[in-house]
Amino acid sequence: MKRAKQLEIAEKVRGIHRQLGRLEPSLILPLMKSDDEYLIVQVWQEGSHSANFAHEKDRKESLKLLNTLHETHKKTTWQRMPGLHTYSQLLKWQMRHMRFKSRRNEFRAFLTKEEIDQILHYSEKSLQLIALEDISEKEITLLHGDVVHHNFLWCSDGKLRLIDFDLAHLGEADDEYILWLHRVLPAIDYDLGKIFAELPELKRLDKRKLHRLKYPNELLREWLFAVDLPLDQQLIFLDYLVPFTKRALTYWPKLWYDIDRMMKK
Repeated sequence: MKRAKQLEIAEKVRGIHRQLGRLEPSLILPLMKSDDEYLIVQVWQEGSHSANFAHEKDRKESLKLLNTLHETHKKTTWQRMPGLHTYSQLLKWQMRHMRFKSRRNEFRAFLTKEEIDQILHYSEKSLQLIALEDISEKEITLLHGDVVHHNFLWCSDGKLRLIDFDLAHLGEADDEYILWLHRVLPAIDYDLGKIFAELPELKRLDKRKLHRLKYPNELLREWLFAVDLPLDQQLIFLDYLVPFTKRALTYWPKLWYDIDRMMKK
């Protein structure tokens, strides 16, 4: 059960569920009726649990689920659905970079100046590369919009399903695969070669978009989230985020090199 912040979002989620219920019902959990228009209620799944991207099976099944979702553009025209829009990923990331930069002094209590400079350097340089992309547009389809592990749910019947379509929007499938890789890479020590060898489906991804994996999206987002938490919650979250950040930064130079090498193949 989840309460939408706006009625338009609740209506969008219900519309997506109705359409997917007709096209690919195995992707989702059915919604239950509610007298509260803002409330999104799904059938309770006893014994359900979130996907874990450290597990190969969960990586394979979650990508398969996204593939199936994106392929629905062949069966329906998502552009006709009210509440679904496109947005610029580059612009969103540029804004995130600027917000992080403007609050850098707040991070100094937890990270060294060098670590903050590293994050900003990788962010700025990757954004410059992304801005230079010259890529033909692909088919527009429905994107889930938030491919974090806990939005992939192992249900009581043993099947993996997508939940929480609040951030669903229109875009190219490649853009969501990039965001999925951002979520998966930390769980596999940022081993780009491993994930591409493990999942041949990723070969459909336009290599010219791999620059987007250089952008430290997880670090920027999580730190901007952390500094606005109440102090008691912040301290708990930082126990996870500080080592996560330090570990990520040790892998970033090799990740950058691996991306460049893969793009040249």
